[in-house]
Amino acid sequence: MSSRPIRIGNASGAIGDGIDQVYRLARDGNVDAITADYLAEFNIAWKAIELASNPTLGYEPNFLDQLAWQDGAAAKLLARRKIKVVHDGGALNPEGLARKVDEYFKSLGDECKGVKVAWVEGDNVTELVKEGRLGKLMHLDQKGVELGELRHKILAANVYTGMTGIIAALEAGADIVICGRCCDASPVMGLAAWWHGWKSTDYQQLAGSLLAGHIIECGAYATGGNFCGWREISQLHHVGYPIAEIASDGTTIITKPEHTNGAVTIDTCKAQLLYEIQGPYYLNPDVIARIDGARLEQVGKDRVRLTGIQGSAPPPTSKLAICLLGGWQAEIAAYASGLDTREKFALMKDQVLREINPADFSTFSMEVYGSSPWDPKTQQECTVMLRMFAQSEDKDAMMKFRRAIFYNGMQGYCGLHLGMDWRTMEPKPYVKYFPSLVPSVGVPLRVKFVGGEGETVQVAAKRKEECGGGVPAQLNYEPRDAADLASFGKTNARPLGDLVFARSGDKGGNANIGLWVRDRKAWPWLRAFLTSERCIWLLGDDWKKHYSVERCEFNDLMAVHFVVKGLLQDGVSSSSVLDGFGKSVGEFMRARVVDLPKDLVESEERRRTQMKGKL
Repeated sequence: MSSRPIRIGNASGAIGDGIDQVYRLARDGNVDAITADYLAEFNIAWKAIELASNPTLGYEPNFLDQLAWQDGAAAKLLARRKIKVVHDGGALNPEGLARKVDEYFKSLGDECKGVKVAWVEGDNVTELVKEGRLGKLMHLDQKGVELGELRHKILAANVYTGMTGIIAALEAGADIVICGRCCDASPVMGLAAWWHGWKSTDYQQLAGSLLAGHIIECGAYATGGNFCGWREISQLHHVGYPIAEIASDGTTIITKPEHTNGAVTIDTCKAQLLYEIQGPYYLNPDVIARIDGARLEQVGKDRVRLTGIQGSAPPPTSKLAICLLGGWQAEIAAYASGLDTREKFALMKDQVLREINPADFSTFSMEVYGSSPWDPKTQQECTVMLRMFAQSEDKDAMMKFRRAIFYNGMQGYCGLHLGMDWRTMEPKPYVKYFPSLVPSVGVPLRVKFVGGEGETVQVAAKRKEECGGGVPAQLNYEPRDAADLASFGKTNARPLGDLVFARSGDKGGNANIGLWVRDRKAWPWLRAFLTSERCIWLLGDDWKKHYSVERCEFNDLMAVHFVVKGLLQDGVSSSSVLDGFGKSVGEFMRARVVDLPKDLVESEERRRTQMKGKL
């Protein structure tokens, strides 16, 4: 137990990310611990397919590459400086990765002697779900949809676990803790709770660490990556990755190593705070955080304080992620250049559909991306893409898809050419994502150490009395006492993004969009302007009647938040949507032309001009 804040750096936000960041954080970050996030629905799905064919795999190997950076200098720094590491790279086989990590440390000789590697297991409940021992499982987002007879298609089923296994591993002396499908922020929470000696009922502190973990879990997203105000950052390459300084009361300062590129500002942190949330309640197996009172304050260069998070007892249920074998899919892109591209693609669509039976496919889409400008100066700028995408439980249907395209190749529109990588038309298996809920009382965990065969630390499941009475419903409301839009004076037709910032992301089949302004004078306009009806209008032809939208506000952040349910179909692992992660939904909305108050836009323009390249 320590009285000073713990400094936790994050070295990865996705697979393939941060190859040098374990080394850079260990060398320059003055950190006590390092976390990393490697998992998402889509690579859990890939790992499920991989594990089915090779039981020794099923983990994400990125951490091994990070340890080996500079010929093992990263691993040696961790050992020498006694920096703890906790992450979710174990995916569906945490034991397999733990043994590989231990093997690598041992290969470096005496300098890394004594590094204790542990893994946490118990999140993998595949056999229990297959056998029906977890009871009736309903789809989390699709009302009335039951897993039922789909059990025979299950590839993997994992409960999103919390911090208790991590704390147990650290208390038992682990230096490296490898988890499976723990929640993205749980490594940060576990480290902070272990460091400060928090009890499971210290909800306020736990909620603060949950949001600290949420902000740093995506790595460079908190230091300038995926940020619509990127022009204000002078060096947006080789950025420093984020560090959370978490105090004993749960308040946090977000920062990064000194003298590194990128920036930590209110807006970079605000963007990440609003990313991939589902409303004002952030649910976690160890705490429920109320986050719409969040406050961000710039307290120094590249230092932002986070406060205002409220905590309460955890929900009685935990999220269950089920990966189902969906069938087969294939795709190919066709291109048209110059005049009448829409009409050309309409011809091709008609030709292809005459050669197939849509009933053979569970999904068949032909979608146009881009447009040709007036008087183009190059062929490249007037070339438009038609993405043709098919899914079916019948592998032979993919051959019918291929034949339909090639049958019309020579009788197609003028200038027809396909993408040259025809391997995308070879049938490949795809995975359907089925999120559900299970009682938290049924999820015990186990901690095991490499080299300590037979020694297991048992981590009990939550007791019913430790959990709250239920799951709070996300607040969904329109602006109260909204200002009259006419009161903001003269307007000009401008892209929404000339005044408004945004960040969007995914949670299963839902997209979330957080939109905010930086001037307190513009906040009454934003909250009055951004109604649910306006959100639907901004989505234009992408909106479908079977979608739904939920809206809430973050007053101190001057932000309006939307969840659009169904926009991403069944989630990225099976979606036919090109932007299956929903990362550009906010940028699409910012590009829509609306009537913006002239004075507010001019004020924001002055700010952006003054800030350009200053951070």
